Amino acid sequence: MKNFRMNVLAVVSVLGFLSACSKQEVPALSVARPVVVRAEKVVYSTEAIPVYATGVLSRKTEANLSFKVGGIVDEIPVRVGDRVKQGEVLARLRLTEIDARVSQARSGLEKAQRDLARVEKLRADSVATLENLQDAKTAADEAAANVQIAEFNRNHAVIVAPADGRILRRLAEPDEMAEAGHPVLAFASDGDGWIVRVGVAERDVVRLHSGDTAEVKPDGVEAASLRARVAQISEATEPATRTTELELALETAPEGGRSGFVVRAVITPQPVEERPVVAASALIEGVGSKAYLFLVGPNSSTAKRVQVEMAGIDGDRVFLKTSLPRESRVVMSGAEYLQDGAAVEVAKN
Repeated sequence: MKNFRMNVLAVVSVLGFLSACSKQEVPALSVARPVVVRAEKVVYSTEAIPVYATGVLSRKTEANLSFKVGGIVDEIPVRVGDRVKQGEVLARLRLTEIDARVSQARSGLEKAQRDLARVEKLRADSVATLENLQDAKTAADEAAANVQIAEFNRNHAVIVAPADGRILRRLAEPDEMAEAGHPVLAFASDGDGWIVRVGVAERDVVRLHSGDTAEVKPDGVEAASLRARVAQISEATEPATRTTELELALETAPEGGRSGFVVRAVITPQPVEERPVVAASALIEGVGSKAYLFLVGPNSSTAKRVQVEMAGIDGDRVFLKTSLPRESRVVMSGAEYLQDGAAVEVAKN
């Protein structure tokens, strides 16, 4: 009997233990804590998106100087980098052959003038016909023209500096045979200032106008930025690159600048209508020109998910086409943890 009672007590104890283990705890009600975010007021700006381009620095007037006629180079008294004055002799051909042609042309003119005088006398005596007189006059005119041609070629057998400037390149040497029109010297004028020629994409050139300001800086050279302005915009687009050439005129000469330097230019278009500008960190889930951001109202503690369309990007700034409430605040950091309607706490700066 005693053993039976002990067995019953053991069974009751086990059942009590199992009953206690089978009871489920009731979870406590949890309250979602607001997400701490950093937000800033919506900023509107009329600033246009800058145009970035790379170009080549050069003087406004640069020319390849050559001889009008071919011949043997007699002398080139200047070297690369020399400063020259207007009218200074830069190169000349040996004039033996050219002077001979001038003498030949002058002799032909003298003969034609004598023939004309003789025919005029014969015509006065009614010996020569009118046709003879006209032919003699034509021959005299042709001889005079030949003299002009020979003297013109003689004058252009010498290259003189067209203005004050510098010698950029020397493309021939004495005793070489120079062909007519073949460049002998590359010359740059000091009087017309400096320019930068850049190629701009089609989508950007439509936003630019003559007179727009720019800043240029040599690439890879320690030098200060220089102010410039858009002087000319080409009317033609390069088919291969789909770019349009612009000419930027520098306001001051670049210190230590050289023709051919590669420079970077930042061109500022004219102001546009006001539009929102936000930090790139505020955008999430961007596809193409569309993206999302979160707005927090002025007296609100919830975030609203808004789709926006981008007009362009400049560094870490994004210009929007979509209008935003001016009194709202844009979530700058922490947006990746938010959902539409989420409770937020805006951190104090």
